[in-house]
Amino acid sequence: MKNNLLLFLALTLISSIHSQDSIVNYLDGKGKIVNKKYATQIETLVKKDSLWLVTTYFGNGKIKNIGHYKNKDKKQRIGEFVTYHRNGQTSDILFYNNKNEREGRSQAWFDTGTLSFDGIYLGDKKEGAWKYYHFNGKEASRVYYKNDSILKAIVFDEEGNQFNVPLLSSKPKFKGGIESFYSKIKKLSKDIGYKINGKINVHYIIGVHGEIKDVIIDEELPEELNKHIVSFFEAIEGWEPAIHMNRKIPIHQTIPIGFKAQ
Repeated sequence: MKNNLLLFLALTLISSIHSQDSIVNYLDGKGKIVNKKYATQIETLVKKDSLWLVTTYFGNGKIKNIGHYKNKDKKQRIGEFVTYHRNGQTSDILFYNNKNEREGRSQAWFDTGTLSFDGIYLGDKKEGAWKYYHFNGKEASRVYYKNDSILKAIVFDEEGNQFNVPLLSSKPKFKGGIESFYSKIKKLSKDIGYKINGKINVHYIIGVHGEIKDVIIDEELPEELNKHIVSFFEAIEGWEPAIHMNRKIPIHQTIPIGFKAQ
């Protein structure tokens, strides 16, 4: 199904932008150009006046990101860049000056549409007051920067009350350590009755309550197998959510899983 969708999307894009100043690339999950049968994303490059408009699409056909580059080698961004969540909600908006530096207002949103942070870049460095928000929409911290260095921070709990604690940031942690999580994943292939060989990439989100959600598999699999893997991941418990600027945030993870037919 995924490959059929990608093929349909590719044909649609090729027919709509066909010219000597347009390129269509097939990408894997890491953004590397691959043979189209291994692709999970599609990228188009279209020359607009002196700039190249680059658009990347998820396998579901929704836009992943869009913005301009000075050249088709994609080394120098310029102007507005917009990134989207898989559900179509805007993820973040950045602006780049003609030196490929982040410049001006920067904003990001959770996939619910709630604001995640809001601040200003000057010459690729954070400047002035940046506001970071809890997942529930309330302000989590107000951080004052000068030339990318923190001068002062005010912290709030999830109810909006100010309290005196240092800024906290940490990666998600699994009860018993990451090896304990990997040991659970290793059991997955033993539970599967399908005879399959090779590797699949499983994308998922560790939510603000430590739950695993939005499980997506790049590769095309039998429907029942796909459901089995999704259910397996969703049933895993034991994660502590990521912390950023004193707020719990959802974080995207990807794990490759190898299978060998018995």
